[in-house]
Amino acid sequence: MRSRLLALVAVLTLLTTVSASALPGLGSVAGLAPVKCTPDDVTVDGRVFPEPRLSATFLTFADFECGVGVLDELHPGLIEITELAEPSRGGAPVYDIRVTDESVPLADKRHLLIMSSIHGNEHAGREGAARVIEDMVDQRNDQAFIQQTLAQFVVHFVFPNPDGWINGDMTHDDGGVNFTRANDGSRDLNRNFPVQGYLRASNGTLDQPEGRGLDALLAEFADLEHDSDDPDYRGWYLGTDNHGQGVKPVAASGLQIVGQFDYRKSERLARFADSISDNIEGIALDSIEALNQATGGAVQPYEWGTLYDILGYSAAGSGIDYYNSPVTQDGHGVEGTGFATEMTASNLPFSNILTHPGEVNQMWVDTVRAINYAMFKTAVEPLTHTFPVGGRAAYVLDPTPTSSIDSNGFGAGNDTIPGNFTGDDPEVDPDFSFTHYTVSRMRFFTDLNRFADNPLDAVRVPDVLSGATDLSSYDSLVLADEVMPEGTDLAGWVGALRTFVEGGGNLVVTDGAATVLADLLDGIDAGHVGVTNRNVGYVDFLETSEDHLNEGLRGVASQTWDVIPVGYPDNAGAAPNWTVDRTAWDALPGAVTAGTNGTGRTIYGQADLGDGTVTFLGALLPEPTEDYFHPYGLQNYAVTYTGYTLLENMLDHQR
Repeated sequence: MRSRLLALVAVLTLLTTVSASALPGLGSVAGLAPVKCTPDDVTVDGRVFPEPRLSATFLTFADFECGVGVLDELHPGLIEITELAEPSRGGAPVYDIRVTDESVPLADKRHLLIMSSIHGNEHAGREGAARVIEDMVDQRNDQAFIQQTLAQFVVHFVFPNPDGWINGDMTHDDGGVNFTRANDGSRDLNRNFPVQGYLRASNGTLDQPEGRGLDALLAEFADLEHDSDDPDYRGWYLGTDNHGQGVKPVAASGLQIVGQFDYRKSERLARFADSISDNIEGIALDSIEALNQATGGAVQPYEWGTLYDILGYSAAGSGIDYYNSPVTQDGHGVEGTGFATEMTASNLPFSNILTHPGEVNQMWVDTVRAINYAMFKTAVEPLTHTFPVGGRAAYVLDPTPTSSIDSNGFGAGNDTIPGNFTGDDPEVDPDFSFTHYTVSRMRFFTDLNRFADNPLDAVRVPDVLSGATDLSSYDSLVLADEVMPEGTDLAGWVGALRTFVEGGGNLVVTDGAATVLADLLDGIDAGHVGVTNRNVGYVDFLETSEDHLNEGLRGVASQTWDVIPVGYPDNAGAAPNWTVDRTAWDALPGAVTAGTNGTGRTIYGQADLGDGTVTFLGALLPEPTEDYFHPYGLQNYAVTYTGYTLLENMLDHQR
């Protein structure tokens, strides 16, 4: 595979250094327009935006403006060309092209977001979006899901970075040289948003007009009063953020965002991610195979996972993270359900519009089509999602939240405002103040119970010790992050847990509660249990004879929780991952190690105790932290789709 990938890199590099005059594109043939700027113009295939393999160049910003204007003229009642509140740093309009059936009252509709090429050197998003707009309004396109989308939703095609686009347009008056990732303010616009959780001050929160404009658009249509499945909901629903990446042996990588996503939202995104695969097979496979034949490459259609699973990092301040932001205590948020994608080879240094690999661009455009069509199909036919619980289960309640109004206020992370933070700049927010919060990992369980087929009860330590709560009535009990959230009788509490397990119960131990393992399990000493900080919470899965623990894994499965939403810094090795010496663990009765995470130690596994089991996952549900800068508040939890799957497996127990 490595030799094939290197060959693909070499061929793609060659393709990207061949001038347009040497390419077989037909857009430059005499008498043919590269893009229609009037309805009477003639293009090579009759489209306003010709297919890329027939085009001589990438779309210039002026081409896009021409083409969208023609589509608006040809298809009245389907397109509204709007601009965000402020022009770009370089003075260009930031377009929000709204596509909908205007014969259906707008007040009855929800909103879908498609962000394209927020990094200006990542061509695929905008090249694909222009064609998708035309596909949707062209009346020859009578696919039912398109017509349903037009009737039920306003689709916002937002092009956030015209500066980065124009900088590579050689036909621009200023004579561009390279498409640029940043805008003309040298800012990465995809780090410019006021996300809840840890914020990297150096990102320059909302200090760019493009970010402020998108923030205003999202606020305009945010519905913070209704649930997204409520018939009265009129806010942001699904969204995609289409990017480019370096050369990988897949046409597209899907990135599931992580945050305070209840089970329905997490599953909605996961099913959306899965459905993209079928759409790529149906729409983009021919162009992928054509590229492979032309290059001798071995590009596969698709992969998906979290941002960390796919690219190996987390990102504070991204636009799609902000789109997914929940409602804060102060009444802010967006409440969208968004997904990000990366098209292969779409951030290579194509020097300008005169360097145009048509077959590569066709692969991008068809892949973007598949991604956005998958979103439309998911939007018009939403599924219901039920979290299965294998028996009667409970969780140990921690009644003390993490709050901005408790004795330590906003915590150590907000004791001082970093000098490079821009969110309190009068131009950004003249009335800036820290966002208040009262958060707890316990919110995860109350949210989960909305979708569980057998909701989990909340039990309290004092009630168990007093005999008011009988643990023997439960099949499973979850102890998350703290051994004993209330009380002082640790010996009595450990004894109650031991009695529960030995009697046939299943004790699920996560995160910092791992220290109880040394008290419960003979053969595990305190020195066998420890914490190692990583960039995120994750598991490297192993093949085991107890395959029920790893059943149902999807996508690129590894990350179990993310850092930024619950206050930990990104890519800083600050995420606590609790592990147990594997030799000691595997020596326990009935023990199995289902996963490690780079240390050779057990982070996920199960062992017998009496007639019951102890199931351990050392990275799932930590309490949010106030130790790092978090000006816009904190989220309650950040469990990934893989984390949900593992919890489902761990709760599949009956006495």
